[in-house]
Amino acid sequence: MKALRSIVLRIFGALGIGRPESRVNEEMRHHLDLLAEEHERHGLSPEEARQAAQRDFGNLVQLRETHREQRGLPFLDTLRQDVLYALRMWRRNPGFSAVVVIILAVGIGANSAMFTFVNALLFRPMAGHAGELVGVYSHNRTRADSFRSFSYPNYLDIRDRSDVFDGLLAHTFALVGFPAGDMTRRAFIEVVSSNYFETIGVQLAAGRPFSAEEERPGANIRVAITGYDRWRDSGFSSSFIGSTVRINTEDFTVIGVAPPRFSGTTAFVSPEMWVPLGTFDTIVNDIFKNNGAGLGSRSNQGLVVAGRLRKGIDVDSANLRLDALSKQLEEAYPADNRDQLLTVHPLSRVSISTEPASDAGVAILSAVIMPLSGAVLLIACFNIANMFLARGSSRKKELAIRLAVGGGRRRIVRQLVTEAFMLALAGAGVGLLLGYATMNIVVSSLTAIMPLPVQMEARPDLNVMLVTAGFAILSTFVFGLVPALKLSKRDVVSDLKESADAFGGRSGGIRTWLVVGQIAVCLMLMVAGGLFARVAVQAAGADPGYRYDDLFLVTVDSGLADYDEAHGRTLMRDVLDRFRSIPGVAAAGMNSQVPFGEFHEGQPVARLGADATPQSVTFTIASSDYFKTLGMPLLRGREFTSAEDLSAARVAVMDEPLARLLFGNEDPLGQMIRMVDRSEGLGPREHTAPREIVGVVPGIRDEVTDENPRPHLYVPAGSSYRASMNFYLRSRAGASESEMLNTIRREVRAADPKLPVLDLLTMRAFHERGLVLWALRAAGRTLSTFGILALVLATVGVYGLKSYLVSRRTREIGIRIALGARPEDILWLVLRDGARTTITGLLIGFPLAIGLAMLLRGGFVGVRVLDPLVMLLAPALLLGAAAVATYVPARRATRVTPLDALRME
Repeated sequence: MKALRSIVLRIFGALGIGRPESRVNEEMRHHLDLLAEEHERHGLSPEEARQAAQRDFGNLVQLRETHREQRGLPFLDTLRQDVLYALRMWRRNPGFSAVVVIILAVGIGANSAMFTFVNALLFRPMAGHAGELVGVYSHNRTRADSFRSFSYPNYLDIRDRSDVFDGLLAHTFALVGFPAGDMTRRAFIEVVSSNYFETIGVQLAAGRPFSAEEERPGANIRVAITGYDRWRDSGFSSSFIGSTVRINTEDFTVIGVAPPRFSGTTAFVSPEMWVPLGTFDTIVNDIFKNNGAGLGSRSNQGLVVAGRLRKGIDVDSANLRLDALSKQLEEAYPADNRDQLLTVHPLSRVSISTEPASDAGVAILSAVIMPLSGAVLLIACFNIANMFLARGSSRKKELAIRLAVGGGRRRIVRQLVTEAFMLALAGAGVGLLLGYATMNIVVSSLTAIMPLPVQMEARPDLNVMLVTAGFAILSTFVFGLVPALKLSKRDVVSDLKESADAFGGRSGGIRTWLVVGQIAVCLMLMVAGGLFARVAVQAAGADPGYRYDDLFLVTVDSGLADYDEAHGRTLMRDVLDRFRSIPGVAAAGMNSQVPFGEFHEGQPVARLGADATPQSVTFTIASSDYFKTLGMPLLRGREFTSAEDLSAARVAVMDEPLARLLFGNEDPLGQMIRMVDRSEGLGPREHTAPREIVGVVPGIRDEVTDENPRPHLYVPAGSSYRASMNFYLRSRAGASESEMLNTIRREVRAADPKLPVLDLLTMRAFHERGLVLWALRAAGRTLSTFGILALVLATVGVYGLKSYLVSRRTREIGIRIALGARPEDILWLVLRDGARTTITGLLIGFPLAIGLAMLLRGGFVGVRVLDPLVMLLAPALLLGAAAVATYVPARRATRVTPLDALRME
């Protein structure tokens, strides 16, 4: 049979391309004679041998002519043949195809889900002309960082006296209450000018927009435009327009419905409802009212302004024209517009601010997320490339015959790449479905805790589909092209003899380096996932600086019940007294903002003196016993008294970070400070009068991601007022949480049944539902999932490589055993090779992991570059998984017998 195979090989050589036809025909006749002689030696008669040789030779010639015909076919015809052949290969190898599609679906699905999120923030087209809007800003000419909002009269002047804009809108936000059983659900609504929807360039889904009369200051015409989801939830009722919705304590008539997935001037999130500017004075909360004057006052700068530039006007030319308008407004109203300069800047997709903002932060986040998810796909591609190379060992005779009978290498490479691309397309299709399902889960969990409705379409749009197709093409080149080039190399004789390992010999060659790459990238992903998981775990167990045990939180807002300041103050004192009288309550106090909450009020503060530099601090209104309730010890001085809950005492308590910032090593007790008015040119306001420092307390953190406490200033409840206040109750040890919550609810209702209760829960429960904590946990889960997927894929890669090498070395192992090698010697031989591969991958991956940790540390607070637990655990897990994956084929190698080696011959 060896002689017959040698003759066949010579025939294949005679069928080569590019040789003179006469020479080829002479060699064919010669080898036909040799083939017939070989058949005679195997028992056939001369006539039968000649017929068999002619039959074999005819088949080879026909195969050569088929290749020649295919080379002359148009590209689309050969492409159709390649596709049909790829589908036949699927049918012949359904298990292999299914595994490839599943692995690709996981890798592409992860990337599709991540890009869906990035696309919603940065690339998805916004409704109407929202993506073309520019923000209008005002700042002092001498201080570039002194941006402020706009008053309604100034907005009108800019809108009516400027030739820069095709449309100019004004808006602000309000926190309102919607009934939710015996509680009140707090939500954001947007207070807008009558041309809001027209300027953005959208048509309402139903009803009409606001009128100029409804925009007029003080009009207080209670009409509203709702989000599309509310109309959909009503079953698209024909009576929806004209129905009423209760906002705070008033009924508003629904006059319109916003378009589906409308998010206003920003992407991703949207208010639940829009009301006209005419309701500003009654519906906007004190934190958004600026100086508390009415909307018609030029001194009340409480609006954000945006517009659409006219055709032919760019940002630079618009700024030149607005400079002239700024001077006109300064001349007309010097008290309110002194040194103010108007400018425009492209509007951020993710931020609404009184100063220009960019989307750089989101872009940086995207630049981190996408490569990490791409690393999962890279590992998947490395794995599939190894699978293709292993599968190629069973197809090399087929490919060698095709090469021998005239199939060009380029044609075979295209065929193999087409097979890979068809698998990649199937994986991309399944990956799109996985990505869609994943993003649905993410959106649902995010919607449950966001104070604004999430307007993110999980269904893939054209951008997502194009990028997913790009992932499929890129994957094809990574896992399809390299194996195709390797498998199509012209080594016909050795392939047909099935002697040598065409893919790297004993070491595995390119297959080994593919596994090394998998291990390196896997380590990088595992470290990233471990770092974020550690941050999330630490954030979940953290506290602001006081313990949560036996601590309850009640948030109420008298402003949502339309109570004025006098009524609100009286009601808050009554509620606080009732809480203190509850049996089992050790202490109770109240303040205006909750650490680790979603809202924090800032205030510039300075030492008394003209040359003192203001410092930005967290500003908190607090009652007597507030620090006692939280368990924050006084470091110096005293806390507020009950008398200061009632009087406008000009005193303050600061924390230790602020004391160091303002006074250094000096004793702050008895020192005077002042709060700097952020609204320039408006004259002093009451709360900016000097205050005496009467106490110093420890610092606390405002956010779970804060590494160190931020500076805080506390003022007594009698000197400042907020309609929304938070009550803290510290129960005695052993008190039942459920009973305490029921008692608290009864006391609030006894004080005033109409008082809106926004939160009633334990401090631990409040902490657990935090938006920042959710984001950290989501990042930790996502990156940990990437790491786990990478670990599984890398383990499969190691197992596949070692199984392949063991199968290729069966003859060698059998000979070693025949010569006296013990099973443990064979086991050590395979394990040593596996350890070398794994350690090489770890050595390459460790610097990559350190670099990634440094990148994450620069963009995310709380991430440690050299976290000992993560840096030790991730390589240990990967090393252990690789050891197990190597041990299984190594154990199988110890069962090889010398007879197995003989069979390999």
